[in-house]
Amino acid sequence: AETAAAAASSSGSAGPEEEPHMTVNLVEGTQEGAELTEAVRAWLAKARLWLQRLDPQAKVPPSAHLPQSAVHWEPAAAVLFILTHGHFDPKRDIPGLGEAAAAAAAPRAQPGLVSVCCATSDRRRTFHPLIYENFRRQTHEPRELVVVHTGELPSDFFQEKARQDPRVTYRFFPVTREAPGSPRLSDERMGSPWDAVLVDDDPAELTYWEHGDPWTWEIRREGWTKGLKRNVACCLARGAVIAHFDEGCLYAPDYLSRMLSELRGRGGGGQQAGALGPMGAALAKWYTVGISDCDFRLVDLNRPEPMWEQYGQDARRAQERDAYNHGFVYVYSRAAWEQQPFPDVETVGTKDSDFMKALKSQGVSVRLLDPGTQEAIAACGWHRDATCGAKDAPANINDAMVLDFLRFRGNDARNPEVFRDTLRMVREIASDLLARRERYLRDLVEEHGSVHTCAYCNFAVALARNVKESGRQISTSMQVTDGYDMTKTFAKQPMKFEVCEVLRAGGAVAEGHWASVPAAHGWLGSVNQRMAICRNCGFQLGWRYEPAGAPKECASPCCIYTAKPGREYCCSRCRASGPHHHDETDCEKKEAAVPKAPVFWGLIWRHLRERRRPGEHVPEDSDVRRHKETDRNYRRSDVCPDGHKLRCFCTGQGNGGALPFYYICDICDRPARGA
Repeated sequence: AETAAAAASSSGSAGPEEEPHMTVNLVEGTQEGAELTEAVRAWLAKARLWLQRLDPQAKVPPSAHLPQSAVHWEPAAAVLFILTHGHFDPKRDIPGLGEAAAAAAAPRAQPGLVSVCCATSDRRRTFHPLIYENFRRQTHEPRELVVVHTGELPSDFFQEKARQDPRVTYRFFPVTREAPGSPRLSDERMGSPWDAVLVDDDPAELTYWEHGDPWTWEIRREGWTKGLKRNVACCLARGAVIAHFDEGCLYAPDYLSRMLSELRGRGGGGQQAGALGPMGAALAKWYTVGISDCDFRLVDLNRPEPMWEQYGQDARRAQERDAYNHGFVYVYSRAAWEQQPFPDVETVGTKDSDFMKALKSQGVSVRLLDPGTQEAIAACGWHRDATCGAKDAPANINDAMVLDFLRFRGNDARNPEVFRDTLRMVREIASDLLARRERYLRDLVEEHGSVHTCAYCNFAVALARNVKESGRQISTSMQVTDGYDMTKTFAKQPMKFEVCEVLRAGGAVAEGHWASVPAAHGWLGSVNQRMAICRNCGFQLGWRYEPAGAPKECASPCCIYTAKPGREYCCSRCRASGPHHHDETDCEKKEAAVPKAPVFWGLIWRHLRERRRPGEHVPEDSDVRRHKETDRNYRRSDVCPDGHKLRCFCTGQGNGGALPFYYICDICDRPARGA
């Protein structure tokens, strides 16, 4: 319920072997029973407040059964028990928590102990050995590692480590239920995301480009969000101080000791960890590292970041807003988490600042820490093949934008000496991720034949057998985008593309409002068109075509209403201020018609790569001159030196990320510009 009001009453005795239960009613306005003691009333009040801070709109059962011993749990444990419908059971997962005598004699937070928490899922299991290696190499004592894993199968690696190392607490929670339908992607399932190409096209599936912060996009999960998993991990944790180790990230051996020392010093003159009150901190200076090539860049959150200007934001102010977004370098007292849970959301790029901002709003000390070391002591790892997984295309596309930002933010840095011993494992992970992608390819082509992939991210777009006609051309007029100067021409320029006509393309998604097709394209028939983009990275692939005849849609990007008769927009305010502003008296708010079947696609050949088998060469940018004259291309301009067909395309379309600097001239090896 929205107000998280609660009442509890005894439900009487249960079976002879069952503990008596009490019923907790989370319904607004319910009165508490007169039989409740003041201690239980105080406990319920803390539980209500904690739930309110976790999610004011939490969808919880109107009534839930709790063991009577739950009044001896910390309130957060009871809330998590209810939110997870008992899948997280403190009586089972936290031995001794419900025993009143033990709880009174032994406070949950142990002074001096640092709990390292990690939330993970099935598709991230490649990183599990690196998580443990980061933990094993730490110099601080005492410490523990708490891993919360959701998915289809538990991690063999962490199950074994939990048996061998008493410092490791591993809890696996199976995903037992999926929503109806065939989800294209899900990071809590072990299946191949490339199976998206096997799913029938949904005419109603649309996405829109809009100006804004890609980190703020919330991913709608059927399973547990990362925020919820972090709360479960913190509930399991026994340390007075909690730190995060995220998958794919690197931590120096003295990371915990230095961060704890800084936290203690900032918290009040060297007090012991057990005495720390609510407080939180994040590392101010860290690296990004590309897993595939071990390329490091140094990020300093105390300095302006010029990359923000390419997103239309101020370099300094945007960097300040971004300061607490990166939970992989969080450290905070357990008292802080007991006061403020992580919001039950999952956002692109793990935007975690809501936790720290909530603490600051409550007067809690929250700071950026700079230990003053010569090298940064943590690195945020990224790899494009490790990101796909969300079921909604905007989440994947925004994730790809976040990765592009990580690739180029900060300054070039040499490989830090502090991570020398872990780079071998990083290279092994890169090899494993490549092998996994090639395994997806092998399984797909062995059963269904060759597949066309996105030229930018190598994600499967369409099966080759679904290409109806390979020799189509599209001639159109579009504005030209200059990828270097980030400018766009006012006038439209004629452009020509060679495309293939595709009947099904599960790896693509339609973007934007429909428009009329260009004239003099008889093969298209009576259809409208929308942009087609890769559902994994947002790269422009071409166009999607649907039956004509739908009412005209409002021209404001992302507006879901139809235009007023004879006009381009639904109302004057939408035209002036954008799709989230409407004139209550002038706007009819008539929702646009749902596109009808059948749909088909015109995909630009230059934006596709045909993959026939694992291990084949995939072209990448190179400083090596690639043009040469051979028997295959002698006196020919339509094939490459190996005889492959050269396709006609245009740079600078300015749609879905297909910017000109992605293209390299095969003759002079220089970037091709669109201006």
